[in-house]
Amino acid sequence: MTEPKNPPRVLALSARDPEALAGLRENLAVWLENTPDADLDGVALTLATGRERFACRDAVVGTSPAQLALLLREKRAAEPTPVRAPGDGPLLLLDGTPLTGDPVDLPEVADALRLTAEYGDTDTVRTVAVQYGLAQWLRTRLVTPRAVHGKGVGAVAAAAVRAELSLADALRTAAGPPADTDAPAHTVAGPAVPVVRIGASGGPLGLDPADPDAPARLLARLWCLGYDVDTTLGRPGRRVRLPGHPFRRRGPGGPATVGAASYRPLTPYEQRWLFYDLVRHGSSGDHNATVADVRAGEPPTPEVLHEAFGELQRRHPALRTVFSEPGGRWQARVLPDATARPVLLVDDPDGGPEELRQAVLKSARQPMRLRDEPLVRCCLRGGPAHWALALAVYEPLTTAADPHLLLDELTALLGAVTRPSQAQPA
Repeated sequence: MTEPKNPPRVLALSARDPEALAGLRENLAVWLENTPDADLDGVALTLATGRERFACRDAVVGTSPAQLALLLREKRAAEPTPVRAPGDGPLLLLDGTPLTGDPVDLPEVADALRLTAEYGDTDTVRTVAVQYGLAQWLRTRLVTPRAVHGKGVGAVAAAAVRAELSLADALRTAAGPPADTDAPAHTVAGPAVPVVRIGASGGPLGLDPADPDAPARLLARLWCLGYDVDTTLGRPGRRVRLPGHPFRRRGPGGPATVGAASYRPLTPYEQRWLFYDLVRHGSSGDHNATVADVRAGEPPTPEVLHEAFGELQRRHPALRTVFSEPGGRWQARVLPDATARPVLLVDDPDGGPEELRQAVLKSARQPMRLRDEPLVRCCLRGGPAHWALALAVYEPLTTAADPHLLLDELTALLGAVTRPSQAQPA
């Protein structure tokens, strides 16, 4: 088989809301118009990998930058679709109509067809091979079905896909006497009958083995339905620099956000840690730079600790830095006031120094909320003769704030703060 001279590519987009998606489509359309010699394999690869995937999705299928730009401008805003869980695959249905003619040019299909000569190159045998190859190709594109069923000849192919039969045994079965099936014995006139159908809401999606554009259209549709499929079609490419999500100072139909001067772009170091923890939900606790100290005597009162911790934040803008996402783009800003409050653990009447130390460290290492929340934590626990204090700073902020020095400074501030007398109001 020879590869089509200009095969279709899938450009898959996603954004947080329809307005952001419309802006992303327009920016990409402009870029494609200004880059008529763009490497479309690289564009498809860049869009499919390394970007956060949102629920509001769209995809276009085309063979040239000009065609894809036109399709991007013709599309309308899509409503958000719930992203499917990895195990929530579609239902794969293998049709029983024997295939005639040349199938689509896919490596998995070609590999399966090489075995047909040994069992007789009949329409029935070729149909089983093509269906099996198409199912394997879908799996390499991350389309993992919940179940695989078939009808007529498709039942034999489905058994091979489920690994109940080897492909060789399936082809041998297909080469034997015709099975008692209600599938038609020949291809009907008119439009080609899909050999593979994928059950989905709104009706089954077809993959016509005689249509070279069908695989690309199917993956584009599955992407829009919320499946995180591999839309590169398995074609190699190099990542290219593409326009990102447009910056909007206003939410959809909402009031203006805080002025842009309050924000700054994330540094590459901050981007790396933040995006990693956003993808791996709950992993931010592993990246809290945490230190602790144990001291003899009575612990500071809550009022003293609150005042000292607030003063520490006022002295160090890094401790007042929060990560926000105005207009769909992550940025950092420094809050004008100290907002993080200390965490007071219940006193341990039997706790020794090491038990107190481990307790405050465990509390300080809990995951932080990474959106619009302080990225610093202070924890205190008292014991019968000692008290322990822990300080945690989210790793990206440690370039401007050393946790060890901060803890020493906080301890000094605790000694400098005047404890309120019994006559003063709490």
